[in-house]
Amino acid sequence: MMRENILRLAGLVVIIGLSIFLFKTGYQVIGGALHLMTVVYLLWGTLNPQSRWFGPIQTQTENDQVWLTFDDGPDLRDTPKLLELLKAYRVKATFFVVGEKAEKHPALIRQIHEQGHQIGNHTWSHPQSTFWCAGPWRTYREIVKCQHAVEQIIGVAPRVFRAPVGHSNFFVHAVLRKLNVQLVGWSSRGFDGVSQDTDQVLKRIKASLKPGGILLVHENSEIAVDVAQAVLD
Repeated sequence: MMRENILRLAGLVVIIGLSIFLFKTGYQVIGGALHLMTVVYLLWGTLNPQSRWFGPIQTQTENDQVWLTFDDGPDLRDTPKLLELLKAYRVKATFFVVGEKAEKHPALIRQIHEQGHQIGNHTWSHPQSTFWCAGPWRTYREIVKCQHAVEQIIGVAPRVFRAPVGHSNFFVHAVLRKLNVQLVGWSSRGFDGVSQDTDQVLKRIKASLKPGGILLVHENSEIAVDVAQAVLD
């Protein structure tokens, strides 16, 4: 796993070095084009949540059922309410949890698991502004520490992973392959992480949610429960 990522990093350094060499030795057009292509490749692969340039990502279910997912928990306020709501509607969901939060609130993790919901890995510390550019060692630590935190609580490690803000990076897939974990994105979201206008959030969800879609809802939001309620209705 680490060997694969080291080779990936070495290959990237060689390509960038080659582009600089070409640029400085009179082949400015070729060197500049190679450098630009490398930058575009890295940015598109990391900042586009649906990108498959670095490896596979699931953004649809295998049938017409909608996959309901919650990010950024567990949350002392939202998680119990969401669990009660899901129980009332007899619906199962996936909770992509942050490792350090799981460690602080193990009872909530056990409650999610005992009620038959899936628990996913959402990194250890949710470094939303820097995970996209994390190196191989930090990427490994963020994913593996969350795996261990969840496994210590419920005895089972997560089988699915979602990157913070959906921004994966060049080294994620090598770690996931070693752990036999699937990268999961989404096909519909209401941007409830940045907007607290329930009507606008639901309008965005309605416009994008199709049969077989994966819906993203955030915990630790003033409207999380209201949004989930409206979707289930």
